[in-house]
Amino acid sequence: MTTKSQDGLLGLTLVALLVTLGGDLLGMTLLVAVGVTSFSLALIGLLALMTVSLVVGVSRTSGPDMHDPLLADRTYL
Repeated sequence: MTTKSQDGLLGLTLVALLVTLGGDLLGMTLLVAVGVTSFSLALIGLLALMTVSLVVGVSRTSGPDMHDPLLADRTYL
């Protein structure tokens, strides 16, 4: 499950990668530098956001009092 922020950062990462490749093909070092910098920052932000959402997701689903509803409704003889 992804959030809108993760989708946005992934899109920004891909755009920055394409800008870097385009700048390299055109021979523009400034465009390559901007692309590499924005790619690195977007990737770091994406990994941080994924880590935070993973930690929040794990902390919400764990707990000693949670039971599987299908197994809790069964009666054993």
